[in-house]
Amino acid sequence: MKSVCVVGAGPAGLVATKTLALAGLDVSCFELSSEIGGHWKLDNPSGRSAAYHSLETNTTKAMSRLSDYEMPEEWEEFSPYDRVHEWFESYIDHFGFRDRIHLGVEVLEATAREPSGWSVELRDANGETTTREFDALVACSGSYWSPKIPELVGDVEGEAFHAQQYRGPEEPVSTRDRRVVVVGNGNTGCEIACEMAAAGAQSVELSARSGTWIMPKRIDGRPAAASAPMMSPFDEVPALLRFLPRRWREDLFAWLGTKMMKRMMGDRMKRLVELGMPEPPANPLDKRATVCDPLLDSLESGAVVARPGIERVEGKEIIYTDGSRSNADVLIFATGYHLRYPYLDEEWVDTRDDDLSLFLGTMHPERHDLFIVGVSRPTGAFWPIAEMHAQFAAALLSGRYALPGAREIEKHTQPILGRRAFNPALYGLAMREELERGARRADRAAR
Repeated sequence: MKSVCVVGAGPAGLVATKTLALAGLDVSCFELSSEIGGHWKLDNPSGRSAAYHSLETNTTKAMSRLSDYEMPEEWEEFSPYDRVHEWFESYIDHFGFRDRIHLGVEVLEATAREPSGWSVELRDANGETTTREFDALVACSGSYWSPKIPELVGDVEGEAFHAQQYRGPEEPVSTRDRRVVVVGNGNTGCEIACEMAAAGAQSVELSARSGTWIMPKRIDGRPAAASAPMMSPFDEVPALLRFLPRRWREDLFAWLGTKMMKRMMGDRMKRLVELGMPEPPANPLDKRATVCDPLLDSLESGAVVARPGIERVEGKEIIYTDGSRSNADVLIFATGYHLRYPYLDEEWVDTRDDDLSLFLGTMHPERHDLFIVGVSRPTGAFWPIAEMHAQFAAALLSGRYALPGAREIEKHTQPILGRRAFNPALYGLAMREELERGARRADRAAR
């Protein structure tokens, strides 16, 4: 029985721990915090959570479901953070793997052994350190904990902080009757800009250097994605697509999806640009879309004003790239996060460009005992993609799957973030097909 170290007990770490354990592997999951849930635990004791009081999922229950565990039917379509945390607590108990999770234990360093295996240095809540040996390492420590803050020319005089610290219009600072500038037009930036405008800020400006497609979460009260096909890796793929080569079907579906998105959302996007938002990429899949219900109304009413990127700051005065100026009492950077794995050597995980190239989106192409789980660019939810990553790792480590040759591994190794957003169902199909091929390879090798 191979031993596996899972780093992190957020959603990715939990699905990985459960999946690996059910495959018969000896799994130990180490979590820095005294709580599970990662990003979905408000004020997580780890200090790394970015959850705020109004946070909810941007994907429906059907899109977010796992292969063998769904959210209760009576729950909201878009679950608030505390529901998500409750769901993952119930997931642990349902599958009975709580004893494999070690809370309050930090992974300080994971050192690769030769020819395989890992020495993992751990520090518990009392500050005591130990080193344990594992056959494989599964990194699930997430991509939303190391804030990315742009360097600005000039000195900021007002309150300035990253959106990771934001909990609501009164926390960490009150924005009532104050001039607020939010930098970044992703989900978080757009959501909190609208929220602060509605909560009584004197003014709210939303600054963005580049555009993205901005989609509504709901249309006429119904989830906008309710009628979209193949939004989960566990959704059925039509026979016509199944019989096409992988690249052909992905290109075909991307072409059809792009046409559909432009037809359904083109007029809305045109109006957002008229209101000052930057031009989006011609291909909606080139950049992960923003999902925000109230932004269009907030811009049209003037509650939120769109601005271009910031050129420099002079005290409380913001000078934008188009030469316009405004004043800010509060400056919030909703500018994303660095991809970081500080416990892994750069020889194996070099994230200086905030990306990694992995086989099938999860395995290191040279270290076949190292997996990154839960980081991807799907057009749907992250959690079921993390489960697909874990299923691949479980099959390989348990011997049910055998890898292809080096040339094939290289062919299917690509960046996990710096790529076109992919369809979850097509990814799930491709992963199942590869697992079936690998199972046949394993059978032949065993004869």
